[in-house]
Amino acid sequence: MTAMIEEGWTNCDGSGTAALRRAFGAFATGVTVVATWTPDGDTRAFTANSFSSVSLDPALVSVCLAKNSASLSFFESCETFSISILEASQRGVSAAFATREPAAKIAAVKDLAADDAPFVPRSLATFICSRHATVEAGDHVILIGQVQKYRAREGQPLGFFRGGYVSLGPDLIEMERLRASIVVGAILGHDGKVLLLRRPNSERWELPATQPGRGQRADRALHDLFAGLGIQMTMSVPYSLFQERDESDVTMVFSVESRHDIETGMLADGTEIALFGAEDAPWDLLAGEMKIGLVKRYLREMAAGLYSVYFDTPEGGSMVQLSGGPRAWSKSDEAMPPREVSPRPLLKSLGS
Repeated sequence: MTAMIEEGWTNCDGSGTAALRRAFGAFATGVTVVATWTPDGDTRAFTANSFSSVSLDPALVSVCLAKNSASLSFFESCETFSISILEASQRGVSAAFATREPAAKIAAVKDLAADDAPFVPRSLATFICSRHATVEAGDHVILIGQVQKYRAREGQPLGFFRGGYVSLGPDLIEMERLRASIVVGAILGHDGKVLLLRRPNSERWELPATQPGRGQRADRALHDLFAGLGIQMTMSVPYSLFQERDESDVTMVFSVESRHDIETGMLADGTEIALFGAEDAPWDLLAGEMKIGLVKRYLREMAAGLYSVYFDTPEGGSMVQLSGGPRAWSKSDEAMPPREVSPRPLLKSLGS
């Protein structure tokens, strides 16, 4: 019997690490947060999907940490550390300890619980480990821990596949099939351009968007998403509410801002970030009639300095123009000049 030959092999010659990372991403994993104390009593933690059980007797587990990590020396020398296996609703925790943004990590540390090592409360399982061994392996170090104690509870895991989070478990899948869900997205303008991203193994660019976890606020979900991209942002106003013809999800896009420089390029997980101006025709890079119209409208309005809110209607869509910027709720009782605003219809294909 002749074996089938598959074509398209890529040699590992030290180049093309982004493609190799995408190939590694074909292995679906869970997500963990590994944490320890420093000698000064501070907390160090990182997100890892390289967790593995090694042995039952003795009870050994392992995770991998990059050699260029600022926390490497603390985990190589610590006596005790924790590994928390995250639950499906803990995407924000994962993003906070995966980002390069110190403010996001500092905020997330405050939510950790304390024991022989700091750990993530309400996770699916937590292992308190003593450091058993460290093994150098290429550009990473394998941290092997001997489990001293552990606890576990029922729940759905947080999955990671091809550079993005996925829901695991038949009950969650059935729920997603039975009802439409809300996706929250963001449109961010910077120096006259709009920010788009491209996921690993995708030919199309897209607006930053995410599906909030169970019980998670839309604003928190967006902050976690941008923290994972290494971008500090503040939310402004809802910008567009629509549903693509071929999608079951309802999408709500917010206008967001960043007062800091935006670092473009490829992230560690293979996601690309770039800024596009009108001259780049970014709408040709997108999929979805509504999203294409949204980006076209945003670039026009950004150039004119006059923005509006779009929402789907049975008649084909309507817009309401905005006057001035958002105000704090505490100032909502201040006198405002009278002004009547009437929605004006707009074809869906022209300006979501």
